[in-house]
Amino acid sequence: MTNSSGSEIRTPQNTPLPVLLSASIPDEIVGTPEAQRLYDFVATIVRAVFASRARLVFGGHPTITPLVHRLAKDQPGGPPPIVLHQLERFRDQAPPESADTSVFGTVHWEGDPAADIAADLECLREAMTQRAKAAIFVGGKTTGFHGARPGIREEYEQFRARHPQAPVYLVGAPGGETARILSDAAGADWEQNSLGDEARRMVHSSDDPQIVAGLIARDLALSNCLPT
Repeated sequence: MTNSSGSEIRTPQNTPLPVLLSASIPDEIVGTPEAQRLYDFVATIVRAVFASRARLVFGGHPTITPLVHRLAKDQPGGPPPIVLHQLERFRDQAPPESADTSVFGTVHWEGDPAADIAADLECLREAMTQRAKAAIFVGGKTTGFHGARPGIREEYEQFRARHPQAPVYLVGAPGGETARILSDAAGADWEQNSLGDEARRMVHSSDDPQIVAGLIARDLALSNCLPT
């Protein structure tokens, strides 16, 4: 994997690759079997990230933080490295799991409660996309989101602008805004990763979380982005 100047993208030996997970449950499927299917995808992908010794980076969405917390606690060797970002304005509403320092050693509280919500979210996304060196997108709200546009779309575009040659994975089967990004007619340059055409189609459309997570984890490793 190379950057725009032709230099190879590498993480220093024994330094976990920071991988952004951008995921949330669309309002229209909350409380339905489709929501459980999305949870299954997210859980399987998170386990694969943990197993590959990467460092998970994510924003403290109330539908995702408890899931990541439970999966981290279940790891046989103890909680893996996780970077949790949350908005200061929502500190009082944060899931109680975010206060567990045994899992989330340092929570990065971003933004200014006195600022406009759009500016606050920009601050959060800037911090996460700057820190990460690869990104995975799953689900995402299509309605009821804060700001002018769906959060996953904003994070996807910010990450691609900041890291145009970094690995990106769009998991389409659970639907949401990620599926809409994939359906955009103008989106010919969706991702930069080392997947072949058939493997990329599987990540976009497979209903099997194990297949999707396995392809992503293997591609990150084959791209020499993870420590060996």
